[in-house]
Amino acid sequence: MNKELVEHLAEQLKRRRSSLILDGGNREIAPDIVEDRKSELEESAQLDRITIIDSHLEERGQKTLRDIQVALERLATGSYGICHSCEEEIGSARLKALPTATLCIDCATDREKKHRSWSRDRNLMYSDIDSDENA
Repeated sequence: MNKELVEHLAEQLKRRRSSLILDGGNREIAPDIVEDRKSELEESAQLDRITIIDSHLEERGQKTLRDIQVALERLATGSYGICHSCEEEIGSARLKALPTATLCIDCATDREKKHRSWSRDRNLMYSDIDSDENA
C-alpha cells in the first residue's frame, strides 16, 4: 500500500479520534487527551485516558472510537489495509471512504448479504410463530 496514503489516513484517524473525544467526552479532561504524542509510552498513557472518556460518549461514538483505535493499532503493527476475512489488500478507494474498514468490499458485501438473509429468515420465522399463536 502507498506509504503516503497510509500516513494520510493515520492522520485522518487521529483527527477524527480527537474530534470525537472533544465533542462527546468530558470537556474538562478531554484537552489533556488530544495532545499529539510521539512516543509509544505516551501513546499507552493516551489509551488509558481514552478509556475514561469512552464512558462519556454515546454508544455510536464509543463504537467509532473503538474502530479508530483498532485501525491505529493495525497501522502500528503493519496489518492496516488487509482484509480480516480473506487477507487480501483492502482497496485504497474503500480506505479513503472508510479508514476504519477491516473488510475488503467483496467480503463486506458478502457479509451484508448474509446478514440480510438471516434477518429476513428470522423475521419470517417470527411471523410464522405469531400466525400460529393467533390461529
